[in-house]
Amino acid sequence: MRKKMYKAGKVWVAATLAIVGVMTGGAVVSADDNGDELGVVADEPVPQPDQVVVLQKDETTNASSASASASASADIPAISLSSVDTTSVASAGSDASSGSFSQLADSSTESLGSMASAGQALSSESTSVGTNNAGSVSSATTPEVSSATSQQSSAATEIVPSSVSSVTSASTTVSRRGLTPEVTPSAQATHQSAAVVKKQVPKSTAQVVSAKAAPQATKHATVSTAKVTVAKRAASTTAKPVTKKVVKPKPFTGYKKGVFYQNGKRATGYLSDGKHRYLFRNGVKQKGVQKFQGTYYMFNLRDGRMMRNTYTASQWGLWYLFGADGRILTDVQPWAGGYYTFDARTYLKHTNVYEPARWGTWYMYDETGRCVSGYKYWQNGLYYFHPGTYLKATNEAFWENGNEYWADGGGVVRTGNWQIEHAIDTGTSLVGHSPYVWGGGRNSWSIAARQFDCSSFVRWCFANSGVFAGNVGDAVTYSQTSLGQGVPWSNIRRGDIFFMDHIGHVGIYLGGQYFLHDSPSSPTGGVGVSRLSDVVDRDDRAYAVPWYDIVDGVVRRLV
Repeated sequence: MRKKMYKAGKVWVAATLAIVGVMTGGAVVSADDNGDELGVVADEPVPQPDQVVVLQKDETTNASSASASASASADIPAISLSSVDTTSVASAGSDASSGSFSQLADSSTESLGSMASAGQALSSESTSVGTNNAGSVSSATTPEVSSATSQQSSAATEIVPSSVSSVTSASTTVSRRGLTPEVTPSAQATHQSAAVVKKQVPKSTAQVVSAKAAPQATKHATVSTAKVTVAKRAASTTAKPVTKKVVKPKPFTGYKKGVFYQNGKRATGYLSDGKHRYLFRNGVKQKGVQKFQGTYYMFNLRDGRMMRNTYTASQWGLWYLFGADGRILTDVQPWAGGYYTFDARTYLKHTNVYEPARWGTWYMYDETGRCVSGYKYWQNGLYYFHPGTYLKATNEAFWENGNEYWADGGGVVRTGNWQIEHAIDTGTSLVGHSPYVWGGGRNSWSIAARQFDCSSFVRWCFANSGVFAGNVGDAVTYSQTSLGQGVPWSNIRRGDIFFMDHIGHVGIYLGGQYFLHDSPSSPTGGVGVSRLSDVVDRDDRAYAVPWYDIVDGVVRRLV
């Protein structure tokens, strides 16, 4: 019987606390049959300090519950929560609950309405709220509530003051006789419940956590309350729609079937891979000499890369010079330690020519196109060009191997000895006009036909100057080695004769390493002028060497 009385009291305590929670602006709290907590989140806004909230009286309370609460409210005067002392409320609640439970213990046949009245009186008297004028929250202290409830041995009701819910809107006076609750802006209500624990929540949400309630509450009383909602203090944030970026595939750049594409299109123009440059037309790599942007460039005939700082042959075999930026060059240009001139119209190198530069100064270019410095045999004459300036010497003297020469007004080199110069002029008159004939020049008709070999040609040149160089019928190289005065090679002078190829060949030294001779290996195939650095015979493996390599070192000075 005591257990039934305990459960009935606990049911009414929970029901009463739920009603009080509704009247004071809280949330409706219920429990399941096992006493587990159930939480309800309200949607109504929390009253602000400058607002007045009027809570309507429950109209749907069960008839038995209404009669029980009416009898209880007839005996208990209205209590103003703002004026009740915490200690007195706690002790009053203890006495009331003890008396009610002792009466229920004596009689087990009392109506449920009486038990409801006792439970409601217990819950109403055990509720205390303390406020201050500044809006701070005060509540029954934990030791006082715990001591008051511990004296209820029959009901064993346990109040857990684990949290305090502060409502800063107003202080509240609750009417026990069904009057409309009065809310004043300056008061703060503190609601402490044995079955409900309210936890502080962030400003953006409102959360109500229910405490344990009696499992038999719904069997003995039906409490219908108005829906109470608590507004969320912070507006809910609307999630921004997530837009996925559509990543378009990059246009293709590279080769497809031998055709180069750039950004999805056939490449056209001047392109670079960071190391080399290429020229494309409609996706096809260009090679050789190509015109681009008003000038010409050279692209390697093998891989198509642009060529720079090079003198190279084109796809049609002609040679051109290309600069550091790849463009074709014209005019006087430095290259490979010398200077060269390239035609402004044909872009070709000038060779074996004496011509003025763009600024008016005249320069000589040899058979390789290089600007001449030193001696140059040109148009049957020997000329001297000063090293460094590349200018032709005129009307001035200069020296070679310790021997003095003179450049006349036209720049032609002379020794000052008329016999030597006449012999040389006689011989040079036949350059390109007298083919080599072995054994020729030994009789009058052969001489008249200008048919000579090497030794007969030398004899004929000096004979025209009054210098003896052997007999007409027996003039040979071996006999000529004893003519005149022997001199060392290092002192060789213009007009001296020297021998080559084991005394098998003879020539007249002109100066500057040039010599006049008659040989099938000369540039003309007969009487001609060669240089010691020239190759003797490219077609003959035994003589595919410079003339200098077959010089015997035997020199004879006839004048």
